[in-house]
This record gives sequence, structure tokens and C-alpha cells, in this order.
Amino acid sequence: MQLTTMAVIFLLLPFASVQAEICEPTPGMHMGTHHKPITTAKVDISKGMVVSGQVLSSKDCKPIAGARIAHWQTNTEGVYVDELRAFMFSDNKGNYRFETEWPGAPIPHIHFQVSANGYKPLTTQWIGDEKADAIKLNLVLEEE
Repeated sequence: MQLTTMAVIFLLLPFASVQAEICEPTPGMHMGTHHKPITTAKVDISKGMVVSGQVLSSKDCKPIAGARIAHWQTNTEGVYVDELRAFMFSDNKGNYRFETEWPGAPIPHIHFQVSANGYKPLTTQWIGDEKADAIKLNLVLEEE
């Protein structure tokens, strides 16, 4: 009996590890009424809060290198300003990181548009509640 149980567990292990590697795609959200084309490539756009994460594939959770990540937000007074609009690219491990300021909108949020070859474009938002010095947001893309 013990040998049979071990055999079943051994046979199920590969299936369980494959299932664990599937990532849920990041839900899409409205781009908002303050969107405009973002042409400034810049990493740090202000000071006070670090935003970081990884761009991943929903198929296998593998990092997506070279994804274009555009982001925009309000300043601490709740006003959209061009200085807080920029884009960057994920590194070879899918990582991204930038420094900004806490968005002072009534509901604090940061807009994101992410695109990468072979993946559906993603428009989403990070929405916060309590002021923080750092946030982590993984962006999971679906294949085309």
C-alpha cells in the first residue's frame, strides 16, 4: 500500500509542477481620460516611491525581456502633468523599476500600457489605498 501511494505521488508531481507555472493574466482596465501618447523614455520621473515588478508570460510565467512599459499618473496634488508620463523597457529578466511620487488623485492610481512582440497589448492600472514608499506590480501578458 505504501509503495502504491508513493508511485501515485511520483506520477502526479510533474503534472502539479506544470500547473503551478501558469500565471493569471493581469486584468485589463480603462486607460482613462487623461491618456496621451508617451514619447519620453525615462526611468525615474520623480522621488518618494519606487515601483517595480516583472513582465511575465501567462503561458509559463517566464520573464518577457524588452517589453515596453508606458506609465502615467497624477502628481501629489492630483493633477496629470507631462513630467509624470514616461516609458521604459523590461530588462533581460523581465524586471522593471522606476521612482516616482505618490499619486495624489482621490483614488491613488498609476496607469500602465505594456506591449511586447508576440503578446496582446495590456492597458491596466495599479490602484492604491494607503501611502507607501514602494509597490510591486507584476504585469502578466497573454500570447497573441
